[in-house]
Amino acid sequence: MTSQPVNILLTSFPGLSLPPTLSFSLPSTSTVADLTTRIATYLPASLPLEYLTLTTTNNKAVRPVTDTLLSIVSDDATTSTSPSNLLPLRLSARLHGGKGGFGSQLRAAGGRMSSKRKRNQGEDNASSRNLDGRRLRTVNEAKALAEYLAVRPEMERKEKEERRRRWQAVVDAAERRQE
Repeated sequence: MTSQPVNILLTSFPGLSLPPTLSFSLPSTSTVADLTTRIATYLPASLPLEYLTLTTTNNKAVRPVTDTLLSIVSDDATTSTSPSNLLPLRLSARLHGGKGGFGSQLRAAGGRMSSKRKRNQGEDNASSRNLDGRRLRTVNEAKALAEYLAVRPEMERKEKEERRRRWQAVVDAAERRQE
């Protein structure tokens, strides 16, 4: 097996202008550094290899050390049923950490909710019903409407009086100009 070449199946991600699975072979005595150099030849020049992660299909990271490809194949073959000279690898982009995940968002939202001022405390129970079976919101709206209707004629009278005063002021100003 040491004289046989290692066939490498490299699964990449979209956007690299590569096929989904790239196949090539290297001598079994090649190191991981040789492998990464070979992979870099397939990648666009604008994408440095430092931003990418190389893993086996068992999600074991392939580090650029002096290990030979044969040792990686033998490690991968111990988990499979039959040893082979096939090395399936996965190329993926690193995701840089942010300010936190979903847990920190939940914590922040909880803090905002608890710090909110409790307005309209009486309206929390407005969807409840009274002993007659009517909703409290409906009863409160009916009371407010009755109060408004009681005050409305007085408000209309004041508005008419105010309009009359304004028009009278305009007429008086026009008469003064004519004199």
